[in-house]
Amino acid sequence: MDLRLAALALGPLLLGAGPGTPGSAAGSRGAEQEPASPEVQARALLRELCASTRLAGTAPSLRAAELVRDELTRAGFEVEWDEREVLLSLPRRTRLAIHAGDGPPLLERLRTFDADAVPPGDLPPFHAWSASASARGPVVDCGHGLREDFERLVEQGVELAGSVALCRYGRSYRGVKAENAQRFGCSAVLMFTDPAEAGPERGPVWPDGPWMPGWAVQRGSIAPMARFPGDPSTPGTASPAPGAEARRLDGEELARILPRIPSLPIGADDARLLLERLDASGPGPVEVTLEVDAPRTLRRIVNVLGHLPGTQPGFVLAGNHRDSWVRGANDAGGGTVSLLVAARALGRRRAAGWTPRHGISLAFWDAEESGLIGSTEWGEANADRLREQLLLYVNADALVGGLELGCSGTPGLEALVAEALAEVPHPAGRSVAARWLGSQRGRPDLGLPGSGSDYTVFLHHLGVPTLDLGFGGSGGGQYHTVFDDFPLIDRYLDPGFRAHGLAARSVEALLVEAAEQGPLAFDQAAFARSLARHAARTSDWLGEEQARSLASGFEALAGAIEARWSQWAEAMDLGIEPAEGALGSFPSLRAAVRRAGVHARADAERLVDRPTVLRALELAEGLPERPWFRNRLWAPDPERGYGSHTFPSLRGAEAAEALEDLLEALDTLRAELAGEEAR
Repeated sequence: MDLRLAALALGPLLLGAGPGTPGSAAGSRGAEQEPASPEVQARALLRELCASTRLAGTAPSLRAAELVRDELTRAGFEVEWDEREVLLSLPRRTRLAIHAGDGPPLLERLRTFDADAVPPGDLPPFHAWSASASARGPVVDCGHGLREDFERLVEQGVELAGSVALCRYGRSYRGVKAENAQRFGCSAVLMFTDPAEAGPERGPVWPDGPWMPGWAVQRGSIAPMARFPGDPSTPGTASPAPGAEARRLDGEELARILPRIPSLPIGADDARLLLERLDASGPGPVEVTLEVDAPRTLRRIVNVLGHLPGTQPGFVLAGNHRDSWVRGANDAGGGTVSLLVAARALGRRRAAGWTPRHGISLAFWDAEESGLIGSTEWGEANADRLREQLLLYVNADALVGGLELGCSGTPGLEALVAEALAEVPHPAGRSVAARWLGSQRGRPDLGLPGSGSDYTVFLHHLGVPTLDLGFGGSGGGQYHTVFDDFPLIDRYLDPGFRAHGLAARSVEALLVEAAEQGPLAFDQAAFARSLARHAARTSDWLGEEQARSLASGFEALAGAIEARWSQWAEAMDLGIEPAEGALGSFPSLRAAVRRAGVHARADAERLVDRPTVLRALELAEGLPERPWFRNRLWAPDPERGYGSHTFPSLRGAEAAEALEDLLEALDTLRAELAGEEAR
């Protein structure tokens, strides 16, 4: 069935209420002249959004895209409807059977799914990109599925060939666990959430509390994100619009880069049955049969973007994925509705006569859960324009999980966060910025994001300064389960929707401030000094002398940037002395630029040359064995997936040559900034 026709048929089911009733479209958009509080708006929007599933490539996901489009249009945004045909992995049938001896199975679970049904229903426990295959073998407890877990089993003489690896979630991306199991000869892999991590040992389980019951299962993707994200059939190039021609990998080319063994997630109760049998003395080892029928087929996805033009070139972009494995109220419904509430507020500002200095855009990505597909394909399709015009990307995935702000991102954006959120009141008193700075002991240090969300293409492929925001503090075990739904948020994670309101106000404030500051929002000297501190910590694997040289190179670059600013400030008679402060190299410079007037502002923005330092130091040819990743200052850790490690090009066999090349790039850039001939 055509997805558009299916979405029309789904309309009444997805709204879940009649006109004017609480949670309905009319009820949530009623008195527009006197808007409800952000908390009330967020609650109504989340209830509407989560009335059905939003699995990428299905009709309900398209209906949710239309909901977002209508909201952006009503708020006065120019809407971009970006359709792409991508390869997706969706199940038709899965089977799990546990055997002890030759008798009937101790347990058997058979599940089917029809992605084209209207509505398709809840996605069963599934790992996207699992091989379509059958396997039977003895179960081996493989810990968390890390390389060291498998190596330890080999040292102990455990036979892994043909076995079924049983792995706990956590400590690495699930795709890394599947890759390790395949590398060590296992025929299949099972994954489960340890109850100690998110189950009854943490507190009451659903429905009596927010923690994970033994029957619940974490779904997810096992795509090879550490090598490249996005549509695996078009690595490094954009997937086209539906019906358009494209060069795609298929057959053996595709098989080489995707998992070749079946993989399934299971609940803690089923895992306990396996572990008890492994520990018990009995007639023989416990065995498992896995069957996965999950064809990899081309399907339509939709990214929805809204744009508010500015008076000056360039724009800032905030984004979050709209899709979910099931209803996804926390991941990522909270971020989606917070961006929509912020869009309404920005629209009211614009209707009252305000125009941002630089443009503001909001993106609602599709197919993030399958492997960061929507954002990656859009980023690859618009790469030249984004490298030239995109000033900042703000990520809002699973944005709302409590009231306390946490952020990671490109160093040099700390002052932007502090300045933008200084006027956003916190429900517990003081401002969001004050509480954040207090938690950081006054000197914030943004963690370096690795991968696992939609910022990846902007940070690691396009060289755009990036922030990844999240409000935390409310714990629960709902991640990628069927009970990540509106009632969970309403009862336990955010009663009263205070965190959603806080997130919406914070996103609005951050976008307005970033659009006002433009290129000045990214303090490149503070960026260089932060990387110098990271470089100083590489002595344990790079060597003390090399670490000192690398740190000195970044310090010299920071000095050259500061000297350039100092000369400009003196020429403009601003009377500002460069001094490194807790929030950057020039704590008061941006305020002085604002006071100096329009011409000084334009002159200051020209001084911040494009590309940024981040772009200037990237590797055009990409990292060794991972050419899609161009950020050589830090990259996703291939052994963990989500986290990052610094200076990845210096960790391989050609480390000495790579270090020389990086030091030369730092020296050349410093010379250019100082106005000298590049050496």
